[in-house]
Amino acid sequence: MKLGYVSRVHPRDHYNHVILSIIGYKPRDFAAQINLNTSNMWGIVKSIVDICMKLNEGKYVLVKDPAKPQIRIYKVPADAFENDYVEEPLPVQ
Repeated sequence: MKLGYVSRVHPRDHYNHVILSIIGYKPRDFAAQINLNTSNMWGIVKSIVDICMKLNEGKYVLVKDPAKPQIRIYKVPADAFENDYVEEPLPVQ
């Protein structure tokens, strides 16, 4: 599993972002790190899948608000992220 950390290029510009880092985790290690209750995790996944199945066909992004216990789903263009895959970490500038 890989997580990407993203930030705005400028605090007032909500259109342009930069990838800060991408970190890979083993699912069990990540679950332990965030104190995931494995007894109800499949119920959470099922709830998210049920919501997604009600959406029109398309490409969506699931985003967790870092400041709130809230998840948002955004529809994005079909070609979004096609050229964004990074095999190696980006060099620090």
